[in-house]
Amino acid sequence: MFKISSSQSLVAVASAGALALLSACGGAETAQQGELTGQVQVFAAASLNSAGAELEKTFEEENPGVDVSFNYAGSSLLVQQMEQGAAPDLLITADTATMDGATASVPDLADAPVQTLATNRLVLVAATGNPADIHSVQDLGRQGVTVALCAAEVPCGNLAQQELDQQGVQLTGATEEQNVSEVATKVATGAVDAGFIYSTDSAALQKSQDVTEIALPDLESNVYPLAVTASGQQNEAASAFSRWLSEEEAQRILADFGFGSPSSAE
Repeated sequence: MFKISSSQSLVAVASAGALALLSACGGAETAQQGELTGQVQVFAAASLNSAGAELEKTFEEENPGVDVSFNYAGSSLLVQQMEQGAAPDLLITADTATMDGATASVPDLADAPVQTLATNRLVLVAATGNPADIHSVQDLGRQGVTVALCAAEVPCGNLAQQELDQQGVQLTGATEEQNVSEVATKVATGAVDAGFIYSTDSAALQKSQDVTEIALPDLESNVYPLAVTASGQQNEAASAFSRWLSEEEAQRILADFGFGSPSSAE
């Protein structure tokens, strides 16, 4: 009968232990390999600035291997940057017209899947204390009243001009800005008597200032479409981030900052 020596037994036990350790390490390595890693670059309308920072922070906390970075600007400027060669993973504009133009002019967006991220509304906001006594769009036509609005090619500027045309108002003192954040700054600092900004920007101002908000019910809500570029579709982290933005947690964050849900655009 064949007998196993005590030394052979020790070798067998050691080998089994080593195999178990390797197996455990292999399992850990596999788990690590399953985690998302990489960088995600997002070009987003300036009005998403505050909400975007919270979205970025939350997703990165849940996915430590991912670095999300946002570039904020007026929607038309973002598209212009892409036409000149910039290649983000995601583009979020503040209206569908700008996105439609982008998918037609930017090769990286030619076959991009587009989803509605959120909605917003343009409002008129008078500066702290309302020194010019503004209570309607009609008041903006008075001599000496200064008003800030986005440039015409930017969604917030397009909407503001629609409202002015519908009301038949000609501005006597206007300043055009490149994005809605710059308009909000003009209002916040008292550089102008009033400005056309989004309701989300107005809500942010009202947390620290006594500004007067005037609703513009004749204007429809504007939609924020999101597109994943061709390069973004090849980026697993970017694809995961775009999916996450439509899920409950991300939508709750957007709602906390005053944005409407995608369903409100239907």
